[in-house]
Amino acid sequence: MVEQLGQWLMGVTCGAMVLALAVGLAPAGAPKRAAQLAGGLLLLLAVVKPLVHLDGSALTRAFTEYRLEAENSAQGLADTNKTLMTDIIEEQCAAYIQDKAAALGISCQVQVEADQTADYPIPKVVTVTGTLTGEEQQRLTEQIEADFAIPADRQYYESGGYHERTGGEGPLPLEE
Repeated sequence: MVEQLGQWLMGVTCGAMVLALAVGLAPAGAPKRAAQLAGGLLLLLAVVKPLVHLDGSALTRAFTEYRLEAENSAQGLADTNKTLMTDIIEEQCAAYIQDKAAALGISCQVQVEADQTADYPIPKVVTVTGTLTGEEQQRLTEQIEADFAIPADRQYYESGGYHERTGGEGPLPLEE
C-alpha cells in the first residue's frame, strides 16, 4: 500500500513537472491557455485515477486493523496509567501516614497497598513497621481510620519480624 502511494505521488509530481514545462514553452495567448487547461485536466485525472481503482474491501480491512491497533494501544496506555496511578497513590498515602505518625511522636515506616479492582485505586491495607507502644498503635490506628477509612483489621503493625497484633512471627497474610 505504501509502495502504491509512492508510485502515485511520483506520477503526480512528474505530471506537474511536464505541465509546468509545457505551459512555459507554449506561446502567449490562446495556445498558453489551452495548454494550461489541458494540463490541469490531465493533472486532475492523475490525482483522481487511484480513487477510481480503489479496492473498498482492502481499505475497510486496513481501517479495521488500524482501529484494532489503536484500541489495543489505548488499553495498554490505560493499564500503564492505572499502574502508575496506583504507585503514586500508595507512595503518597504512605508518606502522609508517616508524617501523621511523626506528628504524633511515632517513629515508623509505612507501606500502603491499594485496591486495584476498582476503577480508581484506593488505599486498602496499611503495614506499619516500627516499635510502637499500645497507646501509639491505638492513636495511629484511629488516625488512619479517620483519614483513609481503612478499618483496624486491615492495618498491620510489625516490629523486627514480630507481628504485634497477633503475637506471631512474621507478617500476616493479606485478607481479601
